[in-house]
Amino acid sequence: MNIQFETSPEQLPQRCAQGIRFRYQGAPGLRSVALAGTFNCWAGDVCRFEQVAPGRWECLLPIAAGRHLYKFVVDDRHWIPDPANPWISEDGQNNSCLTVDEHGEVLMRQRGLDAGAAGPLYRRHQALASPAWLREAVIYQLSVPAFGGDFDGVRARLDYLEQLGVSVIWMMPIHPIGHQGRRGTLGDPYAVADFDAIDPALGDATALQALVDAIHARGMRVVFDWTLNRSSADHPWTAAHPDWYTRDADGQVYYAVPQREYFAGFDFSKRALRTELLAAMRRWVGRYGFDGLRLDDSDITPTDFLVEIRSALAALRPDIALISQSYDEFHHLHSCDLTYEGGTREMLRRVACGQADASAFAQYWKESTYSFPRGALRMRWLEDKEQPRASKVLGTGTHRAAAALLLTMDGVPHILMGQEFDEPSWRDWTVLFNRYRLDWSAFNPGMHSHYRALLALRRAHPALRQDATAFIEELPPGVIGMRRGSGAGAIAVLANLSERPVTLAAAIGPVLYADGWDQAHGKLAAHGCVIRAC
Repeated sequence: MNIQFETSPEQLPQRCAQGIRFRYQGAPGLRSVALAGTFNCWAGDVCRFEQVAPGRWECLLPIAAGRHLYKFVVDDRHWIPDPANPWISEDGQNNSCLTVDEHGEVLMRQRGLDAGAAGPLYRRHQALASPAWLREAVIYQLSVPAFGGDFDGVRARLDYLEQLGVSVIWMMPIHPIGHQGRRGTLGDPYAVADFDAIDPALGDATALQALVDAIHARGMRVVFDWTLNRSSADHPWTAAHPDWYTRDADGQVYYAVPQREYFAGFDFSKRALRTELLAAMRRWVGRYGFDGLRLDDSDITPTDFLVEIRSALAALRPDIALISQSYDEFHHLHSCDLTYEGGTREMLRRVACGQADASAFAQYWKESTYSFPRGALRMRWLEDKEQPRASKVLGTGTHRAAAALLLTMDGVPHILMGQEFDEPSWRDWTVLFNRYRLDWSAFNPGMHSHYRALLALRRAHPALRQDATAFIEELPPGVIGMRRGSGAGAIAVLANLSERPVTLAAAIGPVLYADGWDQAHGKLAAHGCVIRAC
């Protein structure tokens, strides 16, 4: 995410002839240090450090180009971020980050990036051109059984989604779920037991086609969630093609990520595996007309396979969109249209708590924007399936103010099912391991109307979907201000994340939407927002 502290460059990961060298300075008495990250599927017992001096450990590892997240595993049980690396991930899981460029050089995010002092990837590379429908999208992620029970139940709620103002429906996996190692009564929906089949509890092919057709009839798009780098542990391929899978030290098929014994990890060095997966993806897109795929755990999948996926699917649909579950700058060059951006929520939380100010938020935005290739499209979220509800993290009031900013920022906003009405029962995706439905009885009409109004505003004003972002300075503490666009269509957004009402300087231009705004006295309530034409 943002840079947490200053550090000594010699302690950071560095390029050498054989790869990237990592260093760890530990207390006397350590038995072992290992390196786990996206480059080795988070295996915590494979890449061992060597003790080169008392308390000093080193590890050398070849690493491909791209963004990589990692932790040190100390004494086989303590998973910690690199104490010397100030760059922490945007995923909310406290991982250390580094990026390796196409020349093998280590790029660490630097403080102070902006339009006049952009990072090397921004200067050197233009991002892949994404389809226009995705650039203007608002994405709504849902689980079919949790949201509507089955395909017909989701279809019955499409009027609700259309009226809310979302434009893309992202359906979480709908394949049959494996039984081996199953957790809960249903198991993890990402433990796919058959990549060509539909979970019969959700409906059949006719019902799925009717749902996709109904989504398209409303002018909306639908994205299919694809479990990319693994299958269930009892997928038929594990017996028919065991060579397609990764193996543990005993030669058994396994998945390297800890505590995921119900998965079996793919070995992408096998050409036949890639061919079969590509054919399966083409069958789904070709038959049902999906507009895109969301690629689960693409940060631990070889980038060259992502390029193959794009080529295969673009031949069927030139305007296909690929959403990468990663924070990888290099996914924007040849394969994916959209990567995750989760630092916005954390920075908003810090501003609300007084741990950061509006200038720190603006600086984070600049550093995350100008370290990526030019034009890179980011998916901004307040809620992600692996995280708790926004109101749990931020508080309900701050959630309202944060939503006003997220839904008027650049990039593509993402909404997790129920977020828009402050649904309370969701914890993370593990609730789906058992029979689970959103608690519609806890519907918060005030939060829902807030989201609906903000989405209507985004839809009505091109500046909120297309134009540049500039931050407004010299505002009261806890207030973040943005200006979107320029000229006659420009819009100003002001949101108060603090617990106190504030007085704002007089502004010219009609109010387009307000929440807690006293026009006569220029006062903005705690957690209020005002959006106006400039």
